[in-house]
Amino acid sequence: MRHKVLAIILARGGSKGIPKKNIYNICGHPLLSYSIEAAKNSNYINKIVVSTDDSKIAKIAKDYGAHTPFLRSKKLSGDKVPSADALLDCVKRSENYFKEKFDYIIELPCVSPIRDNFDIDRALEILFTNKYDSVISYVNTGEKHPIRLKRIKNNIVTNFCKEYPEPDIGSRRQDFEDCYIRNGAIYSMTRNCILNFKNRNGKKSFPLIMDTKKSINIDEKFDLKIAELLIKNGDCNNKPKLIKKQIEIIEEKNPKKKNILITAPVFFFQKHLSLLEKNFNCLFIEKPNKKKIIKLLENIHGWLCHPSPEYFLDKKILTKANALELIATPSTGTTHIDLEYCKKRKIKVLPITISKKFEKIKASSEFTFLLCMLGFKNIINALNQVRIGNWRNIEDKIRGNEIIGKEIGIFGYGRIGKNLNKYFSAMGAKVSFFDVKKSIRSSKKKTRDQILKNSDLVIICVSYSKYNFNLVNKKFFSKMKKNAIFVNTSRGEVVDERALINALKTKKIKFALLDVVKNEQYLNSKKNILLEYAKENSNLVISPHMAGLTFESERKAFLISVNNIIKHFNK
Repeated sequence: MRHKVLAIILARGGSKGIPKKNIYNICGHPLLSYSIEAAKNSNYINKIVVSTDDSKIAKIAKDYGAHTPFLRSKKLSGDKVPSADALLDCVKRSENYFKEKFDYIIELPCVSPIRDNFDIDRALEILFTNKYDSVISYVNTGEKHPIRLKRIKNNIVTNFCKEYPEPDIGSRRQDFEDCYIRNGAIYSMTRNCILNFKNRNGKKSFPLIMDTKKSINIDEKFDLKIAELLIKNGDCNNKPKLIKKQIEIIEEKNPKKKNILITAPVFFFQKHLSLLEKNFNCLFIEKPNKKKIIKLLENIHGWLCHPSPEYFLDKKILTKANALELIATPSTGTTHIDLEYCKKRKIKVLPITISKKFEKIKASSEFTFLLCMLGFKNIINALNQVRIGNWRNIEDKIRGNEIIGKEIGIFGYGRIGKNLNKYFSAMGAKVSFFDVKKSIRSSKKKTRDQILKNSDLVIICVSYSKYNFNLVNKKFFSKMKKNAIFVNTSRGEVVDERALINALKTKKIKFALLDVVKNEQYLNSKKNILLEYAKENSNLVISPHMAGLTFESERKAFLISVNNIIKHFNK
């Protein structure tokens, strides 16, 4: 089951050192927006809440994608109020507002614009996998070491720290014992830590050491200048994106136009939205819950849905959608949609595969190839070894394989299968494929058993239908070559998950890399056996269905879906 993570950004309006510091313009965006963007880019954060007493700050935060469901009280907004008090208040009010309890809380101060999602996810991963109350970020003090700290009184200079007196002849940095200071970038903690201990540390805290460059902390205007230079130099991964204001109602509805609901992510398609707005009455809603969707669909004619929603588009969702004619999904797969019910209701389902333009989308092919390379090169294991302090001293554990001469077996010779054939052939591998379509003729086309017997790597990229549910099963794995690598970026429903776990446990196959699992829309409420296995075993790696998750591919898929909707209603 996924962890529920609440990110909180404390941003009061009464900064004294730099007036309105939290919304100070830095490289075209308010300071606050850099922390919001870092949180949005995290793989683990579910909700982002900005706690502020200032309505202007609240509006700006909302425009950049954060929730601002309430204003902080004046009592908790003074400059002498401990941050933990304001944080605790925000956690309680947020849980009441969202009607859910979070497992972890992460505070992301506005004053750290260079801290990014990689730092955030590193902190959370440590918190998830270890018995710590909190993970807090630190940075090496460098030359500003306690040995060099001085007290100046009556123009007399003395050592500040008796424990670290500086020799009369001076000091060399090379001789310093490492010394660290909190950098004010990340305070991540368990829910119990802030609610019961009422502080951000708890009884067992882990220090996350961050790079000096990422540890810039905005306290005075000089710090702003440094941050601006770093951002302009490309040293910031949090380039803010102003989200188009979400519309809760269709205003000034044109009765001659159809009503279209858009729940697909569109914040980086701003210049393309005019295609929809020109032809339809558009209702843009970002990540609506199930209850809200049901209500909204009552007067909707077309729905551009999210390609990977946290609910199944079935009878429960569509029961009141009496005017709905079509669902356009900016994806190749439709496992998130009840096709049988839609057929019964005469609701047309339009994936991007109905357009020939989808062939130009390369992201999933590239990502599948990347997973294959990770498997051959043993990179995941190698990176984990470095994180725990190893290097070439454990080279027998991290040795990989060359691609040249390897046997590659591809199941499904559509867009992705053809691209993978090109990629691997260019690297000197021997490629063969299996496809049920009789019209495909090639010397590389082999039987299923031939491919399984000879392939060092088996890749699943078939199109999913009810006919290939559990296509990859116990019998399939039993026929695979010993120590082969298995990759699936198709759909989780294609694989018998228990059979895969058994093949890994018995070491029938060496390694498996997946981008999909079964019933993904229910992962928030139900555990998946593959995800649970991967937590404890290094021979299974799972990515969060991100093969097509690139700016370029999503933009292409969005435009295809928009054109599909326009063609449907204008025919």
